[in-house]
Amino acid sequence: LALFSYLQISLPAIADEDSPAMIQAFLGSLSLDDQTGEWDEISDDEVDIEFPSSVPSGGVEAEYAYGGERLRWGINSGGSIAWKSSDTQFSGGFNGETGGTIRIEIDNSLFLGELHLGGFVRGNLGEAVSLYAAAGPMMMYGKHEVEDDEEVVTPSGTVVLTSSDDSDFAFGVYARAGIDFALKNQQFVGIGVRYMKTELDFDKTVGKVDIEGPQLVLTFSAAL
Repeated sequence: LALFSYLQISLPAIADEDSPAMIQAFLGSLSLDDQTGEWDEISDDEVDIEFPSSVPSGGVEAEYAYGGERLRWGINSGGSIAWKSSDTQFSGGFNGETGGTIRIEIDNSLFLGELHLGGFVRGNLGEAVSLYAAAGPMMMYGKHEVEDDEEVVTPSGTVVLTSSDDSDFAFGVYARAGIDFALKNQQFVGIGVRYMKTELDFDKTVGKVDIEGPQLVLTFSAAL
């Protein structure tokens, strides 16, 4: 939050004074299907992780233009959070010599928060519509919690998964694109899609997890 506040204060000082900064709030759904992880307690190989089909999310974007008129370009800073408490399914190979496939469901919660700083381009399609795209590096914090003790029976014995939690920081990349429709007084509504990719290591729970997926959002923007 301190980093995002700094970006909001310092970047306008060197941005194009003729192009006001654009602030955008968004709400949407983050999809994290078909992820993989490493959970040595239950599998010798990678495990497939089926997170909830959608994770509620929201955040704020800021665009500071450095040039252009109908096609503007500049710096994009922002951040978002996503959280859900739900059952998550895991499947992978058994430990031991017996082999086979194991599929379990655990009660858990997942929190993701990220800050990013990249570049953007925005083009006007007439007076009432604009398209935009942005991309760059991001820093993500994640926390995963197994909320209840679970017993998993395998051919080589019973594995007890105790209630635990773990967190991690990681660097990754983000991208966003969308379309805005003008209302009045430099205010806009729109739809967009965001994408994030990184890897978090929840060593005390599911191990290394690929965090990758699209995020469909509804947006409200205003020029400052």
